[in-house]
Amino acid sequence: MKHTTAPLCDALRRFVEREQAPFYSPGHKGGRTLDPWFRANIAALDLNNLPDTDTLHCPEGPILEAERLIADAWRVGQSFMLVQGSTSGNIAMALAALKPGDPVLVQRNAHKSVVAGLIQSGASPIWLWPRWDGVFGVAHGLDAPRVEAAFAETPAKALWVLHPTYFGTTADIAALASACDRHGALLLVDGAHSPHFAFHPELPRPAEQSGAAATVQSVHKIISGLSQAAVLHIDPAKLDPAAVRRALQLIQTTSPHFAIMSSIDLARRQMMLDGRLLLDQTLDRARRTARRLAAIPGLQVLRPEHLAGAGTGLHQLDETKLLVGVSGLARDARAIVARLNRDHGVQPELGGTGHVLCITTIGNTERDMDRLVAGFAEVADHAGRRDAAGGSALIEDILAVPPEMVLTPREAFFAPDEAVPLADAVGRIAAEAITPYPPGIPLLMPGERLTRTIAGLLRALLDAGTPISASDPQLNQVRVVR
Repeated sequence: MKHTTAPLCDALRRFVEREQAPFYSPGHKGGRTLDPWFRANIAALDLNNLPDTDTLHCPEGPILEAERLIADAWRVGQSFMLVQGSTSGNIAMALAALKPGDPVLVQRNAHKSVVAGLIQSGASPIWLWPRWDGVFGVAHGLDAPRVEAAFAETPAKALWVLHPTYFGTTADIAALASACDRHGALLLVDGAHSPHFAFHPELPRPAEQSGAAATVQSVHKIISGLSQAAVLHIDPAKLDPAAVRRALQLIQTTSPHFAIMSSIDLARRQMMLDGRLLLDQTLDRARRTARRLAAIPGLQVLRPEHLAGAGTGLHQLDETKLLVGVSGLARDARAIVARLNRDHGVQPELGGTGHVLCITTIGNTERDMDRLVAGFAEVADHAGRRDAAGGSALIEDILAVPPEMVLTPREAFFAPDEAVPLADAVGRIAAEAITPYPPGIPLLMPGERLTRTIAGLLRALLDAGTPISASDPQLNQVRVVR
C-alpha cells in the first residue's frame, strides 16, 4: 500500500488544475461567487458547538437568527438549515408529515432520498408516472388531471412532487396545490434545484410560496452554498415546526460543519442584496447561449416554446439550465461529454441517452459560454449527423409497466433478503430499487413484484447498453425478499 500518496486529494487536485469551464454543481463554480473572507478562512470556520457559535439542533443565537432571515428571504413561515443536503430535508419531511401506513401520492421519478423517507416513515406510496419527453429523452412533472384522478381513487395523506426536475422543468405547482387543498392533503416538495426561484420573476413559480406544506432546497446546487448546504421551508399552519425540529435532530449530525451553515447565511445575503441583478445576467447569458447552441446542426435546446401549457407536467422552465438534445448527432451522449471534457475543457453536469445537461449559474462567465459553444460546434462537426430517433420503444415500454406493490418500501427494506439470478427473480418481491437511465424512473421499487415482463425489459435494456442503477449494475443477481 502506497501510504505516501493521497489518491482522492490527488485526483481532486488534478481536476481543479485543469481549469475547466464548469457546467455542473455546485453553483459557486469553484468559489467564484463566495465571499472573499469566507473563502480564505474556510478551514478556520471548522468549529464545534461553542457558546459563540450556537447549536444547530436547538438554536438560540446566531443560527436561529440566520434561520429567521432565511424564512424572511424566501417569504415562508419557518426555515431550517440543513448540513446534509436535500437528502436530510426529504427524510425529515417524511418523518414529520407521514406515519406508518399513510397513503401518499409520489412522483415516480423522485430522488432516492424520497424512497429513503418512505422507508424510514413507513408510509405507503402510490406511484404516479410523470410526463415523458421522447424528443429530449427525459421525464418532466405530473399532469394535474393525473393527480386529480389519483386523489379520486385514494384518500392520500399527501402528494410528494419534484419541483423542478433535474432538467429544470416544472409541473403547474399552483394546480397541484389546489388539488391538495381540495382533498385535504399536504403538498410535499423536493425542490432541490429551486433555491433561486424566489429571487427572479422570470424563473418558475416557487413551490414554497404556492401552498406547499414543506419544500426542501439545495443551496449548493444553484447559488453560493458549499456542497451539502440546504434549507427546509415549512408552512407552520400545515406542518408542526416542533415535529420537523425533532425529525432533524434524529437524522442530522451533532457535529455540523459551520462553514456549510455560514455559506447558507452568506448565500441568502447575496440573493437579497444582489440576486435580481445576478440572475438577470445569468438568464441573459443562458438565453444567448441556448440560441447559439440551437444553431449548431444536429443540436436542439429545450426552450419555453416546448412547454405544454397550464395543468401539464411541462408548465414552466428554468432557462438557466441548458438541456441540449443530441439525438441528431452520430455519437451517444457519453462520448460527446467525454470529448467536451477531454478536448475542450468543458465539463457538463451529465449526459444521458439523447441529451446533455449543462447547469449555468451566477458563477459562470462569458468565457465559459464561449468555450461551451465552441466545444459543441467541434464535437458536432466531428460526430456527424443522423436522423433523430425521437425516443426509444424500450423507454415507452418502461412507462407502460405498472408494477404490483406487495409490500411497502419499509417492509421490503427490513424483510430478510437474498441475491438471486435475474431469471430466478421472476415472481419474487424486489428488496431494492432498479433504475434504468434513461429515463431515470425506477422500473422496480422495493416491495414491488418482479414480473417476466419487467425481467425481459431489464435484459433488453442491458443488451442495448443502458446503464442500470442497482446493487449489481449488470443484474447478474438482484436482491429479492426471501
